[in-house]
Amino acid sequence: MTLTEIIDYFKSKLNLSKFMDSLERKTDFYDESENGSEENGSVGNLESIPYFNSGNSDAKSSNAGRISQNKDEPLIKLTNVWKIYQMGEVEFAALKGINLEIYEGEFLIILGPSGSGKSTMMNLLGCLDIPSKGTVCLNSKDISELNESELAIIRGKMIGFIFQSFNLLPTLNTEENVLLPMEFQEEDRQLARKKASYLLDIVGLSNKRQNLPSQLSGGQRQRVAIARSLAVNPPIILADEPTGNLDTKTGYYILDFLDELHTREGKTIIIVTHDVELVRYATRVVYIRDGEIEKIETRTKNESGVENEQGTKNEANLN
Repeated sequence: MTLTEIIDYFKSKLNLSKFMDSLERKTDFYDESENGSEENGSVGNLESIPYFNSGNSDAKSSNAGRISQNKDEPLIKLTNVWKIYQMGEVEFAALKGINLEIYEGEFLIILGPSGSGKSTMMNLLGCLDIPSKGTVCLNSKDISELNESELAIIRGKMIGFIFQSFNLLPTLNTEENVLLPMEFQEEDRQLARKKASYLLDIVGLSNKRQNLPSQLSGGQRQRVAIARSLAVNPPIILADEPTGNLDTKTGYYILDFLDELHTREGKTIIIVTHDVELVRYATRVVYIRDGEIEKIETRTKNESGVENEQGTKNEANLN
């Protein structure tokens, strides 16, 4: 099937929001160690990236999600948020009374060990789930009051997801996978292809446009998924362990790129991770453990220490 046929099929046969959920939730990742290092399509220098070159502004989406509220108001606000799962006759609280405000233009790291509730929080921040109790507001809208179609629109236009695991459609080539979200937004085909082309340049895969996922290494597949997440130029980038399955060089490239998106484009970057090394990129760090926020610290980028909201400087660690 061609890309157009696939899009038409899903639009006619499936609930769009459920299909997009399947792309976001039911993912599978190929471990980098099984596919070798990035010997082909290597990443380049950030200074040469066309995304940050104003001369390529035509390729950036003019229809990207826009934030209309006052910057003094939180972009995302969690108020007394609980997420409770029913496990047989037992209730398990993955999140317990979370209160958090995230402002436009922040680079926020949510840091916690396995089982801390950080992935559950990511699902709520990304409108992939709704709270059991409390409210999650995105751009002053309570997501619990939105239906599935409205949530899908928010995800499609305002939030770019970068997951540790990804699902590239196996019958589509690299370029077609990047085009997919733009097809759902019914963007002009010529402009969409131009954007897909420079997004693949960004992630160092300009020579892999026609390759199927099965012809790419694990790290290359992840970079295709990252390019896809930027396709509609969303104002919010939400990343779950974005470097977890990448070699060190490629991992730092991706983090530096996200940092450039924050610095030059003013995007709100939210990273969920267990890796304390990532905090050097953050303007704030939220420590979470056992479903509760332990502390929130502000910091200056590239400093090893962090300063909490009471002004105490600490070294970041989870021990």
